Amino acid sequence: MALNFDTINLVDFVVKQGNGVKGLIDSGLSKVPDVYIQPIDRRISKTNNIDAAKIVSLPLIDISQLDGPEHDQVEKALVKAAETVGFFHVVNHGLTIQVIEELKDATRQFFNLPPDKKLVYQKGITSSSLVVYGTSIEQEWRDYLIMIYNSDDDAYKYWPDQCK
Repeated sequence: MALNFDTINLVDFVVKQGNGVKGLIDSGLSKVPDVYIQPIDRRISKTNNIDAAKIVSLPLIDISQLDGPEHDQVEKALVKAAETVGFFHVVNHGLTIQVIEELKDATRQFFNLPPDKKLVYQKGITSSSLVVYGTSIEQEWRDYLIMIYNSDDDAYKYWPDQCK
């Protein structure tokens, strides 16, 4: 039976119980809660389309140049892309397809954990600033996991087992 989020406390279910947005989906959600619905004027439609030129001109950043004489130019390109477009396409990062697939698998494993196992990493609960799990109560609904790498020792001490 699908939960009706008009009659229960959405913030309690999503945030405090650690279910996250994934928990909403897994609950058999029959209706998207109003807080997650984009206003009509912000939705993509035939009259409000994404500019195709912006998609084609997605900034391409060659990360391999960060270790060379072009470091400052690459750094400026990263900042400009983040400020103007909000994201960019990274190439020559050195990650193999295998590593990328393992990363995706580790991420799936983490987000498939029971809520109580994810909650220990929630901001305000976790004792570490190196790992933070959270969710959003806004139209761009998402769950997120932030992991900061300082050293192998810190990673093994603080990161979730699924992500090591």
